Amino acid sequence: MKMYRCRICGETYLGSEAPSHCPFCGAHREAIVDTTEYPEDINQVDITEIERNDLLEAIELELSNARFYFAMAAHKDDMKLSSTYKRLAKVEAEHCELFCKLAGVPEPEDLTTPGEASDDWCANIEESVAREQRASKFYADAMGRATNERVKEVFGAVSLVEADHIELDGVASRLAGC
Repeated sequence: MKMYRCRICGETYLGSEAPSHCPFCGAHREAIVDTTEYPEDINQVDITEIERNDLLEAIELELSNARFYFAMAAHKDDMKLSSTYKRLAKVEAEHCELFCKLAGVPEPEDLTTPGEASDDWCANIEESVAREQRASKFYADAMGRATNERVKEVFGAVSLVEADHIELDGVASRLAGC
């Protein structure tokens, strides 16, 4: 058994080898390091006003997406889809918490409160694709504006995770018969 830590969210993973993706934030394997390689002050960064504004926008985006996915997960008529979107909600919540750390602001108290979602899985999945496309593009653009290497690293990693979610929506769409 070994201990690994995600450079993006900072969570620790226990296993015989590093996972292909962080089970908490979805970051790709290259972000998973031995715990001894994780700097404890990794999120103590000086940010520009542009980076701060992008981080604040990212917080709102992830908060909205987490709530949407928690609402989707509340539909118990298809437990495979419900559990999938519950996991996505937790990933988006993890992103929100990370962006709060980088921006130096408190985490939202109501992060896990379900928002609004349709009763129609296909409509929800279509909305999810649109949300993930917006998020992936925003994070790629924010990465391009960032000057702080840590902020660039986080925006780049999260952009890739959001692109992974679009692929997952494709699988969910087939499961739902859309």
